Amino acid sequence: NAVGHMLLPLDEVRYLMAIDADTRVDRESISHMTYSMNKNDHILALCGETKVDNKAQSWVTMIQVFEYYTNHHMKKAFESVFGCVTCLPGCFTMYRLYSDDGRPLLSCDDVYQRYATNNVKTLHDKNLYHLGEDRMLTTLLLRYFPDMKLSFVPEATCYTIVPHTFSVLLSQRRRWINSTFHNMLELLRVNTMCGVCCLSMKSIVILDLIATLILPASLIYVGYIVYITFWMGEPLSLLMLVVWGIVVGVQVVVFLLRSRWDYWWWFLVFVLLGVPVFYFILPLY
Repeated sequence: NAVGHMLLPLDEVRYLMAIDADTRVDRESISHMTYSMNKNDHILALCGETKVDNKAQSWVTMIQVFEYYTNHHMKKAFESVFGCVTCLPGCFTMYRLYSDDGRPLLSCDDVYQRYATNNVKTLHDKNLYHLGEDRMLTTLLLRYFPDMKLSFVPEATCYTIVPHTFSVLLSQRRRWINSTFHNMLELLRVNTMCGVCCLSMKSIVILDLIATLILPASLIYVGYIVYITFWMGEPLSLLMLVVWGIVVGVQVVVFLLRSRWDYWWWFLVFVLLGVPVFYFILPLY
């Protein structure tokens, strides 16, 4: 009705923008996203960076600031280099409805009918369609349109309200982690992701899947290494120092290149309070 009142023919609507009710979109974000779409007709869908709006409301919101930065900026920027963002968030994503030659994309029968299924019986399908529907839609787009790109626009930003109590965070991440795990299993069935053999996005998905499973054990291992090094006087492995140096060094380089000076504070908060929550309590739960 709204489109009809504006006298806009439906066949002239090129893009569909998905925004959550609790999401505040930056003023110029839509312009950046439509510019990227118009510039490259091989981009099927793209997203921007989602930031935390209520950063200092409680310690629970404070530990999520850097975690959102790593997942909604660094990870998606890395995946976007390969044109293969594995999760376009439902809160802030723009989709191309059809190609320049009239080929249906988001409304393609294969995608639309599969995504609109109501016959959900298995636990696996419930995690896909009921808990992580935005991830599932992304997976379907990767499966049926291997010639198109799923991209990330760092200039486009939005702000969302995150859980401010631990009980709500626990409930939210139980849904998110479960849906992420099951969607990764679905992604492994997509044979058209870019790369060759071990140097492919499928390898990245496998590593991500393994990392999700072993997070609690890995944190215990790090604690054990710290204990035997500082309390028992055992020498620290040179390989371990190199690995940790690379992990921290990459963060430093990104901070310098992106001028995100305020994230030094949020990085410290995440290390002290967020790591036990996100690397041990939540995945174990």
